[in-house]
Amino acid sequence: MKVPLKKYEVEIAENVLKALSSFKQKGKNKFEAGGILLGQVVKNTIYITKLSFPNHLDKAKRTFFDRHKLPAQIIINHEFSNSDGKTIYLGEWHTHPELTPTPSSVDLKMLKQQFKMNRLNLDCIYLLIQGINELYLGEYDGKNIVSNNMKNPF
Repeated sequence: MKVPLKKYEVEIAENVLKALSSFKQKGKNKFEAGGILLGQVVKNTIYITKLSFPNHLDKAKRTFFDRHKLPAQIIINHEFSNSDGKTIYLGEWHTHPELTPTPSSVDLKMLKQQFKMNRLNLDCIYLLIQGINELYLGEYDGKNIVSNNMKNPF
């Protein structure tokens, strides 16, 4: 799936879309899930090719998800070193129990904090939110967030 945004066109791999779809919060008892986005940059295209899965150190509720830093950093380091520096951290993903997801103020604060506090290999960071019917994709460059909502085909 290709998504045009401001700085880059983003291409989300089929395996990532399928994985995101498996975490949709369709039931009232299903908690939020989340993790990190990984991929590569080729010219003006961002390829989101991998994502991490929730683990037992993360904290989750029906409308809350807090990713634990250590397991994510291990994955980032592993993917970076095993790809000769080509596979990099691109941002964060999580689910929302709403049809068309929009980032909360907590989500936006987290995105800005990740951009400011982390050493990034890119001039922006991404936030992907899987809702029940649609996906939200936001691109933050340190000043502005450009976003797009779309259907997940899975």
